[in-house]
Amino acid sequence: MKNKKYFILALSLGLITFFGCKKSFLDRAPLDKVTLESFFKSEGDLRLATGALYGTPWFDFNDKSMIALGDAMAGNLSRTNWITYSTFAVNSSDPRINEAWRSLYKIIAYANLNMIYIEKNTDPSVSVAAKNSAIAELRFLRGTAYFYLVQYFGEVPIITDNRELAEQPQINKHLVKDVYRFVIDDMKFAVANLRSTPDKGRVNKWSAEGMLAKIYLTRSGLTDDGVGTGNGLRNQALLDSAQKYAGDVCVNSGLKLLPNYADLFKIENNNNEESLFALQFIASPIAYGLGNSTQGYFAAEGKLTNAGDGFGAANSPSIDIYNKYDVKDARRKATFMQNGDLYTELLKKDGGYRVTDVTPHVKKYVVGTNEDNPGQVYFLSTSSATYMLRLADVYLIYVEALIGNNSTSTNADAVKYYNLVRARAGLDVKAAPIAKADVLIDRQIELAIEGQYWFDLLREYDINPSQTINKISLQNRGRLTYNAATNARTNEPQFSTPTAASFKLPLPAADITTNPLLSQPAVAYYK
Repeated sequence: MKNKKYFILALSLGLITFFGCKKSFLDRAPLDKVTLESFFKSEGDLRLATGALYGTPWFDFNDKSMIALGDAMAGNLSRTNWITYSTFAVNSSDPRINEAWRSLYKIIAYANLNMIYIEKNTDPSVSVAAKNSAIAELRFLRGTAYFYLVQYFGEVPIITDNRELAEQPQINKHLVKDVYRFVIDDMKFAVANLRSTPDKGRVNKWSAEGMLAKIYLTRSGLTDDGVGTGNGLRNQALLDSAQKYAGDVCVNSGLKLLPNYADLFKIENNNNEESLFALQFIASPIAYGLGNSTQGYFAAEGKLTNAGDGFGAANSPSIDIYNKYDVKDARRKATFMQNGDLYTELLKKDGGYRVTDVTPHVKKYVVGTNEDNPGQVYFLSTSSATYMLRLADVYLIYVEALIGNNSTSTNADAVKYYNLVRARAGLDVKAAPIAKADVLIDRQIELAIEGQYWFDLLREYDINPSQTINKISLQNRGRLTYNAATNARTNEPQFSTPTAASFKLPLPAADITTNPLLSQPAVAYYK
């Protein structure tokens, strides 16, 4: 078993290196260098193969791209350190775009390769249920990667067998409607074949239902041809599907929110009950890419990590999001540090960390030193799990789907699950009717610094383009200072107005150079 474990890890890293170092995401897997002909002899072998896809392949995306595209571009972070994204000045050579594109297609390539060989070479002694469960994990991960790609870029190539690229390296983009159909098919298979029982660190049936609900909610704002409705309305049948799957998670999974919001982002609570899908990392003092680098870029000063990083002095909340926090909202302190805050979980040997800087900074995913978390913090490397889908997210998806094409709802479940999220934050219960505008604000606050708010804005843009552009143009993306002793505050207002082109990212220039068909009109995937 040990030799097999080393084999699959070597395969994982080799595949990652191969795809990561080539110029194009379209490179084929180096099948002449590895053999999978005799690997899948047991359920344990299948788990080793699928487990490798939860961490390192996502590294480039997790490193900076997810926050740059999901939070800075969405207006949650001030322009100081993210001006390219905050001002919608991203171009096709931007490193964060390239990293996201490369990482997401790396995940797809790895999932494709494993599915092919699991189907072909799994030993007959392995149960059909175990085999299908492994394939379901891979289809969940592949479907999620394509879901991110289609939201960021729109038309993208659908690839199911990277070996074919050796014969035909030039391929077209596919229509948005076909990418969504493909994503939904992947996620439905995951729903049908993943276990419903918890499997720590791995996705299960409830993960797939939650992600499928989000996919249906997003797809509901598009026409049959895959373009935004632009008329303020969503497809009711697709809203019903979002309600169905999110509702099943909320009502029947038996899962509950973690009682304390701040505890979500402590290493000891990795893969807690609320976590439906999280990226898995292993802190390492020597192997760059195995650990989670996020703390190193967010920690406002070096002593917070004592690892040689702590490069986050210029990362501060925008005035827009900062103004939305109620004074009682516990999520503010767990997400953004401000002057006067005390964090007893940081610098424990000194009695905690008291914030003295008058500029607020990011707290979420800042977990402290190796002494605070023995063996789990090194330079640009912690073992923090990165949330991709949480139960609170699914609660709010359910509420948004229940409100649907209305501006408010008195639905009992909408009121219940919205207030469960608010109550955890220490906020007052809101009586019916529940307003969609309020739900969207709570989504922004609840999921800040988790790469999600840009997708919320995209969903709104699909049905209300001019209203969404106006909403973003009114966001104050500037920086503020706050002095707790004097209660004095200063604002440095900054505003940016997107255009219609801002809502789809340009494809990486390097990939267009190596594959000119990417600049051609998209073609149908389903004939």
